[in-house]
Amino acid sequence: MFQFAHPAYLWGLFAIALPILVHLFNQRRPRPLSFGAIEFVLRSQRQRARRLRLRQIVLLALRCLLIAAVALALARPSLRPRGVQAAQATGPQATALVLDASLSMRYRIGSRTLFEKARSEALAALDRLGPDEPATVGLCAGSSGFAGAGMAAPSFDRLAARRLLQSAQPTYLSSDMTGCLAAAAKALGDSPVAGKRIIAFSDLAAHSIRLDAPPPLVPPPPNAPPGAQGIRPNVVLVDAARGSELPNAAVVATAVRPSGSLGPRGYEAVATIANSGTQPVSGLQVSLKIGPNIVAKGFVDVPAHGTAKKTLAAVLPAGVVSGRVELARVDAQGLDEDDGEDFVVHVPRDVKALIVDGAPSSLRSRDEAFFVEAALAPARTGGRIHAQTLDADAAANASLDGYDVVLLLNVAAPQRAFVEKLRQAASQRGMGIFLALGDHVDPDAYNAAFGDLLPRPLHLIKTAAEPGAQGSEEHAARFGVIEWAHPLFRVFGPAEREGLESARTFRYALLKPEGQAHTLASYDDGAPALIEKRLGAGRVLLYTSSASRTWTDWPIRVSFLPVLQQAVSWLADAIEQRQPTPALVGEERTLAAPSGTRVEKVLGPAGEALQLRRETAHPDDATVALPAPGHYRALVAPPGVQPREEPTLAFVATLDPRESDLRRVDEAELKAQLGGSGSARVAASAAAAEGAHGTPLWSGLLLLGALALLGEGALTRR
Repeated sequence: MFQFAHPAYLWGLFAIALPILVHLFNQRRPRPLSFGAIEFVLRSQRQRARRLRLRQIVLLALRCLLIAAVALALARPSLRPRGVQAAQATGPQATALVLDASLSMRYRIGSRTLFEKARSEALAALDRLGPDEPATVGLCAGSSGFAGAGMAAPSFDRLAARRLLQSAQPTYLSSDMTGCLAAAAKALGDSPVAGKRIIAFSDLAAHSIRLDAPPPLVPPPPNAPPGAQGIRPNVVLVDAARGSELPNAAVVATAVRPSGSLGPRGYEAVATIANSGTQPVSGLQVSLKIGPNIVAKGFVDVPAHGTAKKTLAAVLPAGVVSGRVELARVDAQGLDEDDGEDFVVHVPRDVKALIVDGAPSSLRSRDEAFFVEAALAPARTGGRIHAQTLDADAAANASLDGYDVVLLLNVAAPQRAFVEKLRQAASQRGMGIFLALGDHVDPDAYNAAFGDLLPRPLHLIKTAAEPGAQGSEEHAARFGVIEWAHPLFRVFGPAEREGLESARTFRYALLKPEGQAHTLASYDDGAPALIEKRLGAGRVLLYTSSASRTWTDWPIRVSFLPVLQQAVSWLADAIEQRQPTPALVGEERTLAAPSGTRVEKVLGPAGEALQLRRETAHPDDATVALPAPGHYRALVAPPGVQPREEPTLAFVATLDPRESDLRRVDEAELKAQLGGSGSARVAASAAAAEGAHGTPLWSGLLLLGALALLGEGALTRR
């Protein structure tokens, strides 16, 4: 069925009567007068007159055709496709061009991406709009709908719309095409033009379209009566993939964890690979990269529309290590951006500890250092803690260079020279000191020898119950308040905490209320059990009971081992940090500055400085938006000091795994969700998208009129 964008111009068809009237006027016959002399001439001209009459008829037809072609072309006729009559406007239409700029539009087929194809189609659709059809453009990306400032009201500023399309680039974000169509319909409500049309350019990925959502509706005009219903716009979805399947294999998750089989600093990366194609993928190569170097590789088979896991292991250097799991792509097409995923892992350095045994014994079970040595044995620490044991006399004459931690176990008050060595190593080199008491400890002598090296001075030794006496377990002290968030105790989950709280302590030291130390754990009577203080660059940790069974049964309990290991690592500033949780691209990340510093700069994956947002309540912290996947680094500094990189704040941003699933939405269900085939259709190109209001015929009519004009001119000159 034919339809006209400007039916008023059809009145111009009446102008066809003008050449007909002129022709009829010229054909008037005068009253015949007999004139014998002319009869001979008339007989000779009859054959030529027949030719002239035919020429005049052709001229009349060409002139009528020229007028009809111009009038019809101005009315802009089109051939309306079957089944869309109910949804079409009969005049100009306000048009919203929605361009999908999500990650999946980076899918490459040959030398061009889907986004580049869609952008070209959008520019072509913009060029095909009539001069009386306002337009607006929006880039669909991110959970908030449109990227940037959103979608403005339709206008006749074609130059601005063209610039926006020409400068558009695909993002690394996910998309909500359903939300974008609804927002586009809302923007169309700001245009007074009666016709409403949305042309969206997308890959039609199922993850971006919610089939259970209501169809997009243009809100009724402000002067509409109360209760007026929204207007259903014409919706055309231009398929950037032109109906092709888009097979894709992607790394959708990476988990990094210690590997005990590789010894100290051994880690394994478990990569989850997803295949959204209809065919299984066999022998896909997976590589583990640390920096620019590949340290491990393997192969994996992934079923169609399924996932598979691949574990790659390597020994990593100490410190904050940045790595990446990558797929080796062999196809000429695909989504390159999700072929790998970055990660950051905090690898603790090795620790060298000196154990000073204040009560050695030939019977190992009675040796003061027995339980400490067992807890720090290579088999239990993965070889990360290297411990050496000396008695008190040997330790007093030994050099402390190279040691990260010194553990003093039931050591009698040492000489001042040894205490000064401890003080200098702690305050200048950051060495940690662990003190455990016992029968060889005299509170007054300890206070005199160690002075301010102790977190708090010792007061006296309290006996809660005699070990081994009847009822001693009931009267023994137990741990009361524990700072579970501290690195020493955060390894305990809710189920494991009872094992620590049930330890019984029969004898322990009470402390004087002096100094500014921090109590990490206390007994049920409120007396400190574990207390720490800063000493220059180092730390001192005091345990007010013994590290053997003489004063407590804690060393024979399971909870003693992890606390001691964590204490040694923490004192050496080599605690195994919680691995930073990856953030999703498009989200925000808040970086908490270490105490006494301020986050001055955050660098993105390409080394670019990101814009910081600060909260009044925490002015030293910073929040940044994450525009791309990769590694992010933070620079911190105290006030007035040159910023330096803080490795513990490093993290990665990963892609939304939903964007790697390129399975297409069912077109029949999509049309039904958008209001049926009467108001929605799927096209393969911008030219087909123009069919949203019919196949245009006016350009052909203009050509026909031009040919008629040329023919009329040629006949007139003859």
